[in-house]
Amino acid sequence: MLGQKIRETREQKGLSQKQLAGEEMTRAYISLIEKGRAVPSSRMLRVIAKRLGKPIEYFLGTETEKEIHEDVSEALLDKAYMRFKAEDDDSCIRIATHLLTLAVPEPVQAEAYLLIIRSCNRMKQYSRAAEYGESSEFLFIRSGDRKLITQFYLEMGKAAIYMESYIHARKQYQQAYTYSSKLKHLQDEYITALTFLATSHMFLGEIQEAIDTYLKAEDEARMAGNPESYGEIAMGLGKAYYKADPHSQESLYWTQKSVDCLKQGNSESYIFALHNLAVIMLHTDKKKEALPLLHECASIYDERNMPDKKASIFEEMSKLYLEEGNLDEAEKACKTAIRLLDLTDDGVQRARLYRLMGAVYHEQANPEQAYFFLRMSYDLLKRLNAGSEAESSYKLLTLSERKDGMDYNDYRMYLK
Repeated sequence: MLGQKIRETREQKGLSQKQLAGEEMTRAYISLIEKGRAVPSSRMLRVIAKRLGKPIEYFLGTETEKEIHEDVSEALLDKAYMRFKAEDDDSCIRIATHLLTLAVPEPVQAEAYLLIIRSCNRMKQYSRAAEYGESSEFLFIRSGDRKLITQFYLEMGKAAIYMESYIHARKQYQQAYTYSSKLKHLQDEYITALTFLATSHMFLGEIQEAIDTYLKAEDEARMAGNPESYGEIAMGLGKAYYKADPHSQESLYWTQKSVDCLKQGNSESYIFALHNLAVIMLHTDKKKEALPLLHECASIYDERNMPDKKASIFEEMSKLYLEEGNLDEAEKACKTAIRLLDLTDDGVQRARLYRLMGAVYHEQANPEQAYFFLRMSYDLLKRLNAGSEAESSYKLLTLSERKDGMDYNDYRMYLK
């Protein structure tokens, strides 16, 4: 019996279950293996064999039929992985799904499910990825493989954040953070978990938690020496500080730093950092410098076919026109932004545009339309659990109903 052999050899070596598990596995997983209630994957068995000073064949014995079966299942898993690397996601899913119909060990099943979930995410089939993940989570936990578990929760967090299920995304990234913390060989995954945990906090309106988590990720990324990863985190920090205070120097400092890092790393995200920098400059009396940057960003978004990003450019232009009292242009820019989102929708962004449209109609002395758009904005943001954004729409809605009316200076802070 495999489990019994491992236990006997471990005890002969004088190792505890925790020592045998090391960083790659959990103590509970070793316990399950020794009791015969879990079968390690070939990769984990090689780690165990090496730690116990035995060749892997010592534990496999002479179970020829089983070895042949495992060879077939691993060959299929390798083939699915090759299809994934080639970005042939349909074939990857087909092969991995076929593998799941065979009697294969649970760790192999978990790896097959991870390939399916990753492929679904890459094809932007996020609800499908979430369904596969929910039905297979127990396999990852029982695998005891911390890297596999961390990768699973990162993919589940990705699916959740794109489905705008931010509370669920926060939970998934917290799990990825927990399983990858304090493990050198999972440093990249740890930084990713922290970064997107911070992003989840920001979407939920938990701005101080977002800043604190981004700062923790920044510290880790700085030691890792990856300029692109560092630039992404700096961009998130700049955005979080901007949400806390549009006029803060920290926002300008971190966003400029992200522009420099991402440009140095020749990253595709450079344009997003430049966009953020232009928006911050608009709020720090640097409009002349900001407008050419926004036009440059819009042109690149056209080239990359990114209508949602271009919509955010029109959102900023509409705010600028509103501030200057050019209401016709403000309305026109905002409507253009809303139409662009028909091509690729983002619920929070759409709700922000509804809020802006409500403010424009209020300035145009059209209270019924103003109320309609502000109410739509608030209701949508409540459904998405977008805390601070929903609060801004609610406060603007309340202000618009005041008998003594309101002017731009009363509500400009709620349009940031």
